[in-house]
Amino acid sequence: MAREMLSQGNGIWEWTPQHHHNNAVKTRFVDALFQNDWDTMATMIHPDFELREPDRLAYGGIYKGLDGFKKCWDLIPQVGHKTTHLTTLRNHFTEDPGSIVVELETRGVHNETGNEFESKVMEQFEFKDGKISAIVLYWYNIP
Repeated sequence: MAREMLSQGNGIWEWTPQHHHNNAVKTRFVDALFQNDWDTMATMIHPDFELREPDRLAYGGIYKGLDGFKKCWDLIPQVGHKTTHLTTLRNHFTEDPGSIVVELETRGVHNETGNEFESKVMEQFEFKDGKISAIVLYWYNIP
């Protein structure tokens, strides 16, 4: 049962086997992404997968499937920005194992203006049938 909170005071939830599984899938997916291993990534996404980027970004919109993800990944440095720094600050887990929120810190250079920017970005990973069904990004400072 996913509602076994260890303490109301510190908000730590007891992880279920599904929490552990989904976290492992997320970690392997991100590792494969930064190794440019699209074949491995394909094994971890649900057939209904969507990547959702804020509309205010030059590459904003909804991208479907692994091909859509790759299209967005290629567009970011072409029409959006060049990332100079990206680090994971925290992973947030709740009683719902079907959702993991990753808190990132990023810096980069905006292509159009040449201006440097920094922002916190939240990535919400959604899971269905043990695979990633959606990644939704929330930017605090849109470059």
